[in-house]
Amino acid sequence: MNGMRQILEDSVVRLFSQQLDRDVLTRIEETGWPDELWSQIDELGICHVLAAEDAGGADGVWADAYPIVRACGHYAVPLPVPETIAAVWLARQAGCILPEGVPGLIPAVLDAGDLHENGLSLDGVVIPWGRRADYLLGVADMNGAAELVVVSAAGVSIEQAANLGLDPRDAVSGRSLEIKARYPLELPADVIHWIGAMSRAAQIAGAGAACLELAVNYSGEREQFGRTLSRFQAIQHYLADLAGTVASVDAIAAAAFEAFDRSGISNGQGDARFEIAAAKCRASEAVERLTRLSHQVHGAIGFTYEYGLHFLTRKLWAWRAEFGGAGEWGEYLGALAFESGGDGIWQTITE
Repeated sequence: MNGMRQILEDSVVRLFSQQLDRDVLTRIEETGWPDELWSQIDELGICHVLAAEDAGGADGVWADAYPIVRACGHYAVPLPVPETIAAVWLARQAGCILPEGVPGLIPAVLDAGDLHENGLSLDGVVIPWGRRADYLLGVADMNGAAELVVVSAAGVSIEQAANLGLDPRDAVSGRSLEIKARYPLELPADVIHWIGAMSRAAQIAGAGAACLELAVNYSGEREQFGRTLSRFQAIQHYLADLAGTVASVDAIAAAAFEAFDRSGISNGQGDARFEIAAAKCRASEAVERLTRLSHQVHGAIGFTYEYGLHFLTRKLWAWRAEFGGAGEWGEYLGALAFESGGDGIWQTITE
């Protein structure tokens, strides 16, 4: 790990570990957006890790962002940090400066027919933290060419909803919403879907690691029949299985971020699509095992609201399906294997 990456990781771990505990997470779920925490994240420039230095960023690469996104999972951060990092990166690719405030990242590909006379029409598009967005950001498919579209959030109609982790997933609608700017983008129109899948894999890796830590600590402290739970062979097997699953998700998610830096993402072959698809497929598939094993170690207490495990496991089940679940990405990988043939897919895997 390079020096800057270590500094970034130390900064986010220190911030999130000091600011987010079970009581704080409970209060945020009851009251909503944590303004103070978001201000601290903004002051530290965490979301601008991929921005250029002359734009106030760290001029980092996706591998530098990995420990940040992973920490968002580890500490169940109830803020759109990964989405904002993606928005800043997209703006850099388009050569534009984003407005001040919180971006609402539009996951769906915008159709050319949705854009008209400086306006954009949306019909119930689900946007993470849509209720808090100061502006909307999406990518439009303009008959094969991609455009980054920055849209005013004024006048939008919001149907508030939340995922299983109680993070806002609001349905946003509006006719002729004001388009602030449009920029050509030399990326595929579905780039947000791929970045989102990569980010959720990293968050799952982080939350899984936190589940493991809780399970190890609990089993080492809780006594039954005169000895700690960690001394029972069945519990040891659970912990070993959990640790192996966490390690596999962490490794494959980190590899996807590194592949993105190395190969980028395009409409052609030889980019990072294989690694991203594999990471999200593996991460989504692992959620059942991560949650089952960690709850089995904890027993009944793991299901209580007063204990912190559920903040992680609920988000894991929400992230499992967002930006494509194991079925979608498994189908993509299966089609790739079929098209490549045995020799071809073996070379892809082993490269």
